[in-house]
Amino acid sequence: MTAFNGYPISVLLAVLLHGLILGSLFMMQRADSEVLDIVRPPAVKALLVEENPQTRNQQVQQQQLAEQRRLEQQRQEQLRQEQQRQEEARRQEEARQEQAREEEARREQERQAQLRREREQQEREQQERERLERERQERERQEQQRLEQERLEQQRLEQQRQQEQAAQEAAAREVAETEAEQVMAYTAIIHDLVQRNWSRPPSARNNMTAVLRIRLVPTGEIVDVEIVRSSGDAAFDRSAENAVRAVRRFEQLQGMPPRMFERSFRTLLLTFRPEDLLN
Repeated sequence: MTAFNGYPISVLLAVLLHGLILGSLFMMQRADSEVLDIVRPPAVKALLVEENPQTRNQQVQQQQLAEQRRLEQQRQEQLRQEQQRQEEARRQEEARQEQAREEEARREQERQAQLRREREQQEREQQERERLERERQERERQEQQRLEQERLEQQRLEQQRQQEQAAQEAAAREVAETEAEQVMAYTAIIHDLVQRNWSRPPSARNNMTAVLRIRLVPTGEIVDVEIVRSSGDAAFDRSAENAVRAVRRFEQLQGMPPRMFERSFRTLLLTFRPEDLLN
């Protein structure tokens, strides 16, 4: 180890030891005499000058070792502090990462919860749409059933109406046929009675035609006779009118139904021809 200014460490230590001894003696003397005096260490300077270079070198080596140990301790302390800082930074980073993971997990949970709520909302909306669709289909089915029932009812009513109409028409035809037969029968009676009272004039010729309108009342009585179409021969027309008036009343019409009378016999047209009496 190198010397410190040519003196070993041992010399330095000896000087320090002597200084301590002298200081102790001085303090003891001061305590005894109670005299305040300033002690100056000139001997230390003299001893330092007269130190052994080998001792000084040893002292320097010891100081260097102590400095190295101090520096090593300081470096170790710095390393320890650096390790602590790194450990603290690592813990902080781990805590930050843990917090980030927890935050990410929380966000993921919230996202999953949001997705779950959205799915539930979509399911509810889908269920609502399906319910509305079922209700709509049910309403359409009921409406179709109602329309079908109405159509069937209309068909039934139409068939019933047609059947009733057919029955009425059949009854009407039957009545009409019966009424026509009755009209023909009453008309034949009228023609027969008028023809019995008609005397054809000598001036009557073929193709002469006289049309008379007669008005009757339900009792069969003749209330009016009118020539609506002349034959061109006054004697022929007058003979036809006299033949009708000579009857005066058609008693056979008294039992006629009022409807038939009003429709067919209230006003009656009679056609007179020389060859026959026609209606």
